Amino acid sequence: MTEDTAPTTSNAPEVFRLRFADGAPRLTPSAGSAHAGEAIRPRIGRVTPARPPLAPSSQPETHTAERVSSRARLALATGSLAFVLGAVNVTVTNVAFPDIVRAFPGNSGAVTGWIVSGYAIAFASTIIVGGRLADRYGRLVVFRIGVLGLFVSSIAAGLAPGIELLLVARVVQGLCGALTVPSSLALVLPQFPAARQASVIGIWASAGMAASGLAPGMAAGILEIANWRWVYLAIAPIAALAFLGSLWFLRETAEPDRSRPLDLLGVAMGSSAVFLIVLATLQGRHWGWGSASTLACFVGAAVLLPLFLWRSAGHDEPLFDPRLFRVRSFAVANMAVSLAMVGAFTSWFLWPQYLVGVWDYSLWAVGLAFTPAPIISAVVAVLGGRWADKHGFRGMMALASVIATGGHLWLLFFLDENVRFWFAFFPATVFFGLGMGVLASHLNSAALADIEPASIATANGVHQSLRYSVGGIGVAVSIAVLGGAHEVHLYNWLWLLLGGLQALCIPLMGFAYPRKHPAAA
Repeated sequence: MTEDTAPTTSNAPEVFRLRFADGAPRLTPSAGSAHAGEAIRPRIGRVTPARPPLAPSSQPETHTAERVSSRARLALATGSLAFVLGAVNVTVTNVAFPDIVRAFPGNSGAVTGWIVSGYAIAFASTIIVGGRLADRYGRLVVFRIGVLGLFVSSIAAGLAPGIELLLVARVVQGLCGALTVPSSLALVLPQFPAARQASVIGIWASAGMAASGLAPGMAAGILEIANWRWVYLAIAPIAALAFLGSLWFLRETAEPDRSRPLDLLGVAMGSSAVFLIVLATLQGRHWGWGSASTLACFVGAAVLLPLFLWRSAGHDEPLFDPRLFRVRSFAVANMAVSLAMVGAFTSWFLWPQYLVGVWDYSLWAVGLAFTPAPIISAVVAVLGGRWADKHGFRGMMALASVIATGGHLWLLFFLDENVRFWFAFFPATVFFGLGMGVLASHLNSAALADIEPASIATANGVHQSLRYSVGGIGVAVSIAVLGGAHEVHLYNWLWLLLGGLQALCIPLMGFAYPRKHPAAA
């Protein structure tokens, strides 16, 4: 990793902004700079010399330069649909799971559990590979293969005559989701000016987060009027629309380079390490946390992960470049997402469990109770993106962490056996929506803020892998704590744990994250 060289005689270091013209990245100095020739943007593995400064009268800071075409907006809609597909498949099965189990009687819990965990394991363990393949072989072709696979596998899941085909279809859905999510953002960003890219990532990420929150309600509504098969069949038209959008509105943004062989052994080692971690956390409750199978998975991951990092550091074409974590904004934001997303995914799992198990809510009532948080999240994600474009991420993310922590603590102090939705539950969802609307969307933006364009899909794959892996771990821990019971004091321990982890994001984003994003300078 090469370091920035900053002038020693200037009052402020020069800042360069990343601009895109016809899909090609270039660096231009920000307005008001005094030492344009002395600063270099952080890049992975190489140094790009700064360009000479433009005369003040020719600075490209005009309304025309910032204008966004309708094609770009439709490209963003297409990329957001892809993230919606990946996110919906994570949570939509949670509500339909009891109906699916009843449809295939005679199968053990260890088998039926793969209906949920099969997708999560396939998605989390291969999403880094999906991002790397997109950067290496072409983002558009990888994206199209992914959405076509989601279309076919969703229909296969909905029409599955037996549980074996359903399990295979769910794994294929996870693999295809891992192809579409990293490449979708990398295909969209180059169509927007640098000064709007935090907003773009915020809209893209908020679409996925809103979909995750709304999916249980959508599934509950479908189950009220139809059977569980339509939960999956309803996903197929979204995949078809995303594929058509890729034909009409997306264009290739990568320059494929296959001159050096990909580290296939590293691919196997990295994917296997993530696979074993997620497998052990999701299946440990069935196998037993002290069983030989669970311990073997954890030991295998503990051996493979450092070997994978060591090999990647010395390979010319690794699956994952460890030097990405030398970029401070990327490292800090990924640490924060590892803490915050435990609370997000675990809450989405615990809320319906509590409402049904303690308050005796119907599925339809659960869906309605879920609705405010994702709607609030989507709104504040868009507004937060506009703020970040102008002022950076640091203060906004610290404040969002405070608000999200308040949501967990509200549940701890006020949620009990008494059904008091508007006092005990609704305010917590508002806090959660406001805080997580910023965090879940813009931790993604903050992580990618200083990553060079050629590595965007790979870096996004790393970020999403962390996001969903820790989410799966949080759900597994909550299942182990509850042990099938719905006792309020057990839920309180979980609210306290999640709130404590979320609180750690306050100093992390408030002090450790770089003070100002380049686009905001």
